[in-house]
Amino acid sequence: WEKLFSERMYQAYARNHGVTTRIARFHNIFGPQGTWQGGKEKAPAAMCRKVAMANEGDEIEIWGDGAQTRSFLYIDECLEGCLRLMRS
Repeated sequence: WEKLFSERMYQAYARNHGVTTRIARFHNIFGPQGTWQGGKEKAPAAMCRKVAMANEGDEIEIWGDGAQTRSFLYIDECLEGCLRLMRS
């Protein structure tokens, strides 16, 4: 809700003040400076941490039935997308 509301505010500002706006909606961005522990890490980092902490022969628990999908965006690709959006 708050992302959509913010986008509507940007669009209204653009109309009222005659400026051009671009909107990017970020999702699941990950990269080398991301959080790798503490419970706030993204799914790729959490999975890597579980594997790294497991002893050889240990099983790791992964929730779900395997049918779930999620989109992830590497930080370098995110920045490239922002630059392209700004130049468009």
